[in-house]
Amino acid sequence: AAAVILGLLCLLLLTGLITLMVRLQASYNNLTEERNQLQTSYNNLTEERDQLQTKRNDLQRKIEGWEYFRGSFYYVSSTKKTWQQSRDYCLQKGADLMIINSKEEQVCICDYANQFKKYMWIGLTDSQTEGTWKWVDGTLLMTKSYWTSGEPNGGTHENCGDIKNYDATNSWNDESCSLSLNWVCERKHLQ
Repeated sequence: AAAVILGLLCLLLLTGLITLMVRLQASYNNLTEERNQLQTSYNNLTEERDQLQTKRNDLQRKIEGWEYFRGSFYYVSSTKKTWQQSRDYCLQKGADLMIINSKEEQVCICDYANQFKKYMWIGLTDSQTEGTWKWVDGTLLMTKSYWTSGEPNGGTHENCGDIKNYDATNSWNDESCSLSLNWVCERKHLQ
């Protein structure tokens, strides 16, 4: 009798364990499916957010006349000013004259300049110390630069940088800061 009771208890225990395992497996499968659905929803929402951000940036750019390229917005002027007047304009817009940090940025700005056939001020000057070229944010011009052959050559009379040879990658020129040229502003965010 004890053996039969023990056998029945073992059978009940085994049945309970099997039932529990089946329920756990079903719960695991449901949770896995729910996780996959959530991941798909997350991916869709992320893609939709990115598309909305792009549309927002495009709209702001078109409204305000700013062009977006690799994390910055650029404004190419339609009028001419001296280098300082150009910089003042940019500063009033929450920007500064363009700082060129890469070959891609240089090619991009040359494309703009070539499109409009304009000489344009950039944020480069040696007005503090002759021959020591600095960007408007105070950083020194390092070894990589895009001077036109023979430039800079103006000595103390040409202390501001511009894009002059807009149909070439090496397009920088030093110019008298009092000359009136078009200019390029750069800012990281549109307000």
